[in-house]
Order: sequence, then structure tokens, then C-alpha cells
Amino acid sequence: MDHALSLQVTLASDVSNLQASSSFPVPITISIHNHAEAPVTLLTWNSPLDFQAGVLGVFEVCDTGNGQAIPIDTIKVSRKLPATPADLVEIPAGQAIDRTVKLPAFECEEGHEYSIRAQGIWHAVWEMPLTDVTEYHLADLTGATRGEFQSNFARVKFN
Repeated sequence: MDHALSLQVTLASDVSNLQASSSFPVPITISIHNHAEAPVTLLTWNSPLDFQAGVLGVFEVCDTGNGQAIPIDTIKVSRKLPATPADLVEIPAGQAIDRTVKLPAFECEEGHEYSIRAQGIWHAVWEMPLTDVTEYHLADLTGATRGEFQSNFARVKFN
């Protein structure tokens, strides 16, 4: 089994009562569930667990009324290689970790509902605890698997 695919990304749904005229970030709660029978350690870069995920293009926003994609501000980030242990997260077997990400304010209309989805690629997932991932593994991501992720749709409504 591809252990990268044993990770399930879930977004909190039905956030409502946001003001359409607001220019503040939209908070989205993310859960990453590890359905494997062993702990996994993953590189957070460009994933929902990246502390900059909200502006890295991990999230897609669409108006549910007309299906039109809504642009959100994104940035490109250069990373220093190799990755460090601070760039990794361990998820124990059968457990989940949660994080809240703030999407930058986006153009929205009062009374409209928007769907938000996370999608992308896990760049490195190891089937081992974080303490077992060494500099050897990080040098060229030795022993890691890659895989795509795609979350459910979260709904956000602006009043």
C-alpha cells in the first residue's frame, strides 16, 4: 500500500456568518488523518500543514452558485535544501493532527456561498516516527514516498 495515500485531508465545513465586506483572512481548520498501521512522518512543504499553506496555492476557492474559481493571492517560496527536522511532522498510526490555516481575504459577494478545497502533492512521506528520519533521509528524501492529496469541500457563506 502506498502510505502517502493512507493520509486523508479533511477541511472543516460550513463556516458561515462572515461579512462580505471584510478584508481579514478566512480561517479554515484542517485535519490530516493517518489511516496506516504505523506512524508516518511527512515533509510539510506546500502541503496543508505548511505554516504558509494559505498563500502557497494549496487551496482552491469556487463560488458554488456559478462554479467560477475565485483567485486568491499566492506567493512562491524558495526553500533551503535539504529540509530540516523542523520541516517535518509525525502523525501517529490511526490518529490525526489539526491545524488552522488562514486564507488571504478574497473577492466575495454578500449572500454567496463558496467551496474551498485543498489539493496538491505530498513531497515526502516516511513510514516511520520522526525520530527515525535522519539527515541521510533528508539529503535526497531517501525512502520517502510521494502522492497526491485532495480534501473534501468546506463551505463558507458570506452575509
